[in-house]
Amino acid sequence: MTSKHGNRVYIQLLLERGRGALLLEECKQQGIKPAEFVRILVYKWLKSEFPEEEAIAHELDKLDWQAAVQARLDGRARNRANALKTSDQSEQAA
Repeated sequence: MTSKHGNRVYIQLLLERGRGALLLEECKQQGIKPAEFVRILVYKWLKSEFPEEEAIAHELDKLDWQAAVQARLDGRARNRANALKTSDQSEQAA
């Protein structure tokens, strides 16, 4: 079953005990989390099987990421402006 998590697709993966243990051991040796390890494998597979489509998808993902970063920056600037406005109103009332 898949679901959305923001702009990402959320996929839950269940592995049998023996193969799961092998995966966890490899992740431990490489020093990365299992989800990151699997993500790397999937992205490599997509790139090898669908090179043109993957390149387009990669560019779209970069645009989504840049939009998310810009939204955070805009939100922080808006919060700072609101905090300054609130601070100025408090000083004027005192």
